[in-house]
Amino acid sequence: WSSLPDDTLFRAAVRGELHTTEQIISQALRMLQSPKVNALAKNFAGQWLGLRTLDERTPDLKRFPSFDSDLRTAMTQETELFFQHIVQNDRSIMDCLTADYTFVNETLARHYNMSGIDGTSFQKTSLDSSQRGGLLGHASILTVTSNPTRTSPVKRGKWILENLFNAPPPEPPPDVPQLAEANDGPMTGTLRQMMEQHRADPNCASCHKLMDPLGFGLENYDAIGAWRETDEDLSIDASGELPDGRSFSGPAELRSIILEKKDEFRRCFIEKMMTYGLGRGLEYYDACAVERIAAASAAADDRISVIIAELVSSPAFRQRESGVDAP
Repeated sequence: WSSLPDDTLFRAAVRGELHTTEQIISQALRMLQSPKVNALAKNFAGQWLGLRTLDERTPDLKRFPSFDSDLRTAMTQETELFFQHIVQNDRSIMDCLTADYTFVNETLARHYNMSGIDGTSFQKTSLDSSQRGGLLGHASILTVTSNPTRTSPVKRGKWILENLFNAPPPEPPPDVPQLAEANDGPMTGTLRQMMEQHRADPNCASCHKLMDPLGFGLENYDAIGAWRETDEDLSIDASGELPDGRSFSGPAELRSIILEKKDEFRRCFIEKMMTYGLGRGLEYYDACAVERIAAASAAADDRISVIIAELVSSPAFRQRESGVDAP
């Protein structure tokens, strides 16, 4: 809730009814059904997904004249409402990868080229799974992982590794030039061709072979998340090949490949939620708790209530060190 306990929770504490696992889980599940849980969507999802940086993004208005404050706000609200829906309807966290629905108002529907949505209120609506699905089709995320004038397969690939798998790539070596400055001269051709020139530098290749294929799978979305088939009269190539040899073309096939790594995503989500819930980074001794929660989640179709119940009843959440050395 990001707020004080309510009267019900205060009274439970006064009566000593927050000592057993069952009592704690009961209160947590009650709290998930309150409208105040929108704070979890705003603050946890905002941190996890990087939505807070959307206010700092300034797409080039000459290239993207439809971008304005109303669209920016609608982008953020879509993702927050989507996550709140998962929480309050006890959906599987795998909806984050595969959901065939989202929430749009007229402004965002127009951006997504959807018809039949009018007004400022947000409505739950079905999606064309060949174009959008899950978080990777949200304009908020596609915008925060782009540059002002163009998409960035590197940023998008890095976002997937960090936020879906908790496996950030290594930092680039010092003195490695930016894309536009690489190879001692101007690079030419499509963005994909320029990236290939950039990867010709062995210092760049090791990281980019992980990030670039994932990012290129999202090239059908422009720098503010609108669907496109061409870029400056050139056909979009949204194909990629991963280091393990698996290949795909387009966001739908990319989502399918990412879903094959559901164990990694489950663990990533739990680690992000634990970090938020505990208010600290995870340590090596938290690994057992992560594995226990992951096992319980997998056995219950990854319903988010199970993850939260396991988290709030864990010793890591219920106990903390006193700061006094043991005798």
